[in-house]
Order: sequence, then C-alpha cells, then structure tokens
Amino acid sequence: MDKHCFNVIIAGGKGTRFWPLSRAQRPKQLLKILSRKSLIDETAERVYSLGGRERTLVVTVAEQVGALRKELSALPKNNFIAEPLGKNTAPCIGLAALEVLRRDPKGVMVVLPADHWVADVKGFQRTLKSAVALAKKHDRLITIGIRPDYPETGYGYLQRGELVRDGVYRVARFVEKPDGPTAHRYLAGGDYLWNSGMFFFTARRLLDEARTHMPELATILAEIRASADPASTANARYPGAPKISIDYGIMEKATGIRVVPGDFGWNDVGSWSALADIREPDGAGNVALGDVVLRQVSGSVVVSEPGAPFIGVVGVDDVVVVATRDAVLVVRKDRAQEVRAVVDALGAAKRNELL
Repeated sequence: MDKHCFNVIIAGGKGTRFWPLSRAQRPKQLLKILSRKSLIDETAERVYSLGGRERTLVVTVAEQVGALRKELSALPKNNFIAEPLGKNTAPCIGLAALEVLRRDPKGVMVVLPADHWVADVKGFQRTLKSAVALAKKHDRLITIGIRPDYPETGYGYLQRGELVRDGVYRVARFVEKPDGPTAHRYLAGGDYLWNSGMFFFTARRLLDEARTHMPELATILAEIRASADPASTANARYPGAPKISIDYGIMEKATGIRVVPGDFGWNDVGSWSALADIREPDGAGNVALGDVVLRQVSGSVVVSEPGAPFIGVVGVDDVVVVATRDAVLVVRKDRAQEVRAVVDALGAAKRNELL
C-alpha cells in the first residue's frame, strides 16, 4: 500500500440508461445487478489495497452523499466530497484534487468511475499499481487502455503510440465513439484501445494541467483552495465551472500522456444489454433476474425487481424487459442505449415520481 496514493471514485452520475431500476435517489452505482454487492461497493473493494479506506475518496453530487455514506459505511464520513452541482468529470476531479493536495502535497490520484465491472481483480490491481508508480515517479498523466476483443461502437478509443518502456506507450490521440466500420478497422489495426475512463496523476499535476487547458476552472478551484471558508466559496463559485469531461477538457489537449494496456476483463456496464456480456446466460443466451419465465426466447435480458410484477415473455428474441413496482421498460437490446429518451420524456412531462 502506497501512503501517497488516493483512490478517487467518481459517483455523481444518475445512470439514466438503467431506468426504471435506476432513479435519482437510487442511481446506477447503488444497483446490485451484477452480484449481491452494489457496483460502487465492488469498485471500492477492488482498490482498497492501493490507498486503503482512509485514502479512498468519493466525489458525488450533494443529494447523493447520504445514500453513498450509508452504502460505503466503512469509509470515514469526511471522505465524501459533495459537488454543489453536477458539472461532469473535469470539475469534480479538480475538486477532489484540492482535497488530496490538502491532505498530502505529494498525493497521487487514482481516478475511477464508480460503476464498472472487472473480471480479473488481481490482474486489475497489478495494472493499477503499475500506473500509480508511473504517475508518481515520472509526474505524468497516465491512463489505462483496455485491449478490445470485439468492435464496440459504444466506447471511446485511444490510439497507442510508440513503446517508451516495458508495457508503457505514448498516447497518440483520443478518438470518439466510432461507427461500425471504423470500430472494425480499429480492432484489426491492433493499435487502438478502449478508453477505460481511469486516470492517474499527482494532484498538483492535475491542477497545473487545468491552469493550462481550463483556466476558467483553475481560477474557481484556486479561489476555493485559498478561501477561509472553502465550502461556502464552492457553493458560490462551483456552479459557474464549465460542464465538461476530463477527457475533453484536459486529456485530449495535454501532452506526454502515457497508457498502460489492461487485459483483465472489463465492461463499463453502460446499458441493460451489458448484463448479457457479464452475467452467465442460459442456454439460449438470456439473462433473467427475479420473478421471470421465458419460453422460446433468446438473446434477451429480463429483470423483475423484488416486489415488481411477474414477467412472462414468449416467442421474442433480443429484447430487454425490466419491471419495477411502478414502471415497465421494453426495448430492443440493440437500442438499449436509447433508454434515456424515456427519461427525457418523463422529465419534460414533470413525472418526477418516476425519475
């Protein structure tokens, strides 16, 4: 365990693509859809060996702090950093950097999404320890790129540059989610990796990069850091921060970024269809959870949460059906990413009881 290492878990998302199970008061990271543990609990357990519980920080929006403290009760209460307003990952990671720097001027940040899946935990931990050592020794921005095993169009990619040392490469460029033919070309070329959303750097280096590439954010963070009352200053100034991801705001603009390829079984659990890739399917390729009966059905994901109605599905293939106590979702599996359209419609209609 490295005494300068801080695990920073980003947990402010709403997980709208997992509606109707995911709601504002029960976001995706709190769902127990892959095991008996919530996604964020599994994430935290995987990284305690790096920084320990005392140096595991959770950044989330203010309204989720109570639920996350309850879920991760083993963490100190002051390890939960509340954003006054959700502003995407660049500002929230900047806010975490202030806390890491306050605790340890030499602090190295391990930035992780709260809701991903990993198959080989020991391999994952070895890869992360290697990335932490690189960030600490060379004071660089480090990321992990996942070796793709199929032409996924739902992930961002990065292009691997030349080898700089054993198992470490320059990042040539970050690229957006590709269309089908482009994803096939990336897979065939061998030099493209999935963008995992995991980043490693010293807190000081992150703030230096913000000053270079996001001066508006850097000014706000500097004011919060210098304030005699940081919480009040954050409440006043943070809502004015640009709403942008760290990928767009810093990583795509910075130079000298290194990537460590990872091969430990990974999925970002981005939609209901991901369950078919992670959970053990039946002989027809179905994943069924809860009070469910399937007949002449293949390639489908069917979920009935405890207390929801029984679901019977007959004679259809490649669908997602999810029932909660107050809502039912039916969508073609290949369009599961579009569930947020339902959430948007409910928001426009002010159906807040379903959000």
